[in-house]
Amino acid sequence: MDQYAFHGVYPVLYAFFGSHGGLDAEAMRLQVEHCIEAGAHGLMALGLVTEVNKMDVRERMEVVELVGSLNRGRVPYAVTIGEPSIAGQIAFAREARAAGADWVILQPPPARGGGELELIRFFGQVADALDCPVAIQHNPFNLDVWLSVDGMVTLHRQHANITVLKGEGTAVETERLIADTDGKLAVFGGHGGIEFLSILRAGAAGLIPAPDCLPVQVKIYELFRDSSPEALAEAERLHKELLPLIVYMIRSIPALLCYGKRLMAERLGLSEVIDRAPAISPTEFGLLEMRKLLRDLERLEHQVS
Repeated sequence: MDQYAFHGVYPVLYAFFGSHGGLDAEAMRLQVEHCIEAGAHGLMALGLVTEVNKMDVRERMEVVELVGSLNRGRVPYAVTIGEPSIAGQIAFAREARAAGADWVILQPPPARGGGELELIRFFGQVADALDCPVAIQHNPFNLDVWLSVDGMVTLHRQHANITVLKGEGTAVETERLIADTDGKLAVFGGHGGIEFLSILRAGAAGLIPAPDCLPVQVKIYELFRDSSPEALAEAERLHKELLPLIVYMIRSIPALLCYGKRLMAERLGLSEVIDRAPAISPTEFGLLEMRKLLRDLERLEHQVS
């Protein structure tokens, strides 16, 4: 994993909103500091966890600029670019770079048409206009449009700065991608880390999860890099202990935004979570389950601290 320019655990940040309806800058500051203090190898903004589909372009750039100013270059910073046009992705990516982004993740446009060759052309034109490492987001579980494995291999071979992939398929698919690109594509997994150790064994560079389990997932990553039998056994144990919480959070994006954000708010000492509609409301039972899992997580964190 050390051969990759970017590797490790990059938490994708929640968007905390204030009672005024806009971003809560202080809550965002607390979240960034929590992540850096927990050992995050980088930060990522504007994922589905950041509720980008509930923001206009001005608000998305506000998130990018705020996180960039809070990070102050302390850790590498990645930004997802989800604009629906080639010109829009180029412009937004350049602004993100000016705000401190070290690399960008291009999300497929929602519009269908032209098939895979057209999508390859779309991404290629954006990448060629940028002066930074570029990743592609591949998420067949949560996005309506994505490239095949062969399409991603073709794109990587045709454009030298496409060197990273946010690969949110299965671990088996991840292994094939890494093999077919001769290990030159740094693949980051997702989905909360439900297959974290499997993707690391497949050769992945790291993980982009929500920040809920960050200290333990950083420890799992470090133990895997240690690679001694004792370290690997401990990594397996910690991962198995985390799975109930990961499964609880990752069953759907709306549920993650409801309970994951509240779990994170309790960790940050925030008194209230302001939801942005449309959103599901927490139930008493859901919060009880969340807090039980939070206690289990805090026990695990005490073990690894």
